[in-house]
This record gives sequence, C-alpha cells and structure tokens, in this order.
Amino acid sequence: MGDTKGTVLITGANGFVGSRLVKKFIDEGYHVVAGVRASSDLSLLEGQDVEYRYGDINDPDSLPPMVAGVDFVVHNAGVVKARREETFYRVNEVGTRNLMAAIAEHNEGVRRVVYISSLAGAGPSLDNRPVTESDPPHPLTVYGKSKIAGETAALEFAGRLNVVILRPSGVYGPGDKEIFSFFQAVHRHLRPAIGNQGRKLQIVHVDDLTEAVFRAVVAEVETGSVYFVAESRAYTMRELTGLLVEAIGRWTVPVCLPGWAFRGVAAVSEVLFKLVGATPMLTREKARELLASWEVDVSKARRELGFESRIGFAEGARQTYQWYREQGWL
Repeated sequence: MGDTKGTVLITGANGFVGSRLVKKFIDEGYHVVAGVRASSDLSLLEGQDVEYRYGDINDPDSLPPMVAGVDFVVHNAGVVKARREETFYRVNEVGTRNLMAAIAEHNEGVRRVVYISSLAGAGPSLDNRPVTESDPPHPLTVYGKSKIAGETAALEFAGRLNVVILRPSGVYGPGDKEIFSFFQAVHRHLRPAIGNQGRKLQIVHVDDLTEAVFRAVVAEVETGSVYFVAESRAYTMRELTGLLVEAIGRWTVPVCLPGWAFRGVAAVSEVLFKLVGATPMLTREKARELLASWEVDVSKARRELGFESRIGFAEGARQTYQWYREQGWL
C-alpha cells in the first residue's frame, strides 16, 4: 500500500461518477478500494491503481470483508433507473442500511462515511427561491423518495459513525449518459425548448462533485451534516440551451414543446415501454421533474466544507462535447 493518507472505500466505483472519484482520491494520495459487484463492467477503472473488493449492498454477508480496515467510505452505489418502484427502495434505502450496519459492526476505526444522495430527494425550488438544507424534503419522483429514505437509513447510524450526506444537483461531464441526449439534439441542429424557458436549473460538473466529496471526507464537520453540491450559480433553461449551442458551434432550428405536450409524450412513452417490458427513458414522473425549477443555496457547503465550484457550464459543455466527439459518441 505504501505511504498514503489512508484507505478509502468507494462503492459503485466502476460507474461514471465512481470512476472519477477513484481518480480523484488516487491523485490526492489515498489508497483506493473499489467496492464493486462480481458482475460489474470494470472498463472505466482500467489502468487505475485500485484494490478490488467484491460484494453487493443487497447481500449483507458480502459486506464485512469489503468494509474491513478502511479509514473512509464514500457510498456512491445506487440505482437511478428501474422498472419497478420496489427496486429503488431495495437498493437506495435497504442497501444503504446494510452497508452502514456492516461498517458499524465490522470497522471500529472508520473515520468518516459520506453518503451521496441527490437533489432529487430534496425536491425542486420553493416559492421561486433556492431550496436550502433546512427545507423539508419534497421529492417529485420515486427515485427522489428512495434517496431520502437512503439518507434516513444512513442517519440512523450517525450516533455510532461520523456520517456526512451530500446532495448533488444534476451531474454532467465527459462520460455522462444522462445529459447526452441534449448534446445529441444540438449536434443534429435541433434546439430544444421544452416547457417554461424561464425556469432555473443548477447543475454540477463531475470534477467539481469529486472535489466536494473529497472535502466532505476530510473536513472537520459534525456527524449528520447535509450539504447541497452544485455550480455556484443557476441558469434559466434559455441560458443553458444557449451556452450548449455556443459550445457545439452549430446552427440550430428551435423545437418548441409546451409543458402539457411534453407530459403527454412522457405518458405515451411510459405505456409503450411497459408494453414491451423495457425501462422507459421518459416517464410522467421524469417529465414533472424536468419541467420544475431546480435552484439551490450552496452557501453551507462553501462555509463548512470550503467547497466552491470551479467549472462553469460554458467551459464544462465545451469539454464534454469534445469528449463525446473524441469517443465517437457524436
């Protein structure tokens, strides 16, 4: 293991965010343990100096060897899409409780556990103002509700473990598949204008998120602390789309879709996907989420974690588009 600053276990280390977290902690001088399932695709971790430990947060017996002897845990594993509501809770709530119980029972020396939740759990902006950590959660989707249930599960152990919760906003960056469709549309000369273009959105580049996670691991803050993580400013949808068009540098044709029509498309999509037994990309819940305003107050993370976003969307969009082109996605 050599001379490192400690050992950090990252669950879900093989995914988009997880693989960037692995790189961040290696760069910061930590020994990284990648907590992954035996069936996981590990291609994003190729060439990284990591120790693999195999287990599944829904198989409690597999967890004690995974958590043994580590100094820090970043619980990043979770499910974002599922065909059945039960799956969200089984992974995001019960899986989190299983992991926390394993740490509490099998690793007395752990110094900090960071649970990566989501802004989806907190819910959208309230009364045209940014949402704060002290606002009661008001999630719109089953996914959001399951992430809040995961927070509750993690906080059950806040008396025995030092637990910190992060709620990132929508994450984007090189390798992301969630926001890719917007880049794809503009690349194809389409300028989507869905719903109210004045609604606000606060997002976060994946490299800013990894910086926030690192700071949450090392900061001297109280157990049970919760923080929003996002770029320091919000954008209207009109501004975001404009910056995306600038980053891609193509002429575009506006494609306007009122909110009611978008909700109708989502309803049809949900029915058709269910008929063929597939997981729908767009659901009525997802449409409600996409049509809402998502503005957050990030001053608590700035004040207590010393975190300030560094990558604005103009720069982040250019960087992400370049990656998509280089990798042949576009």
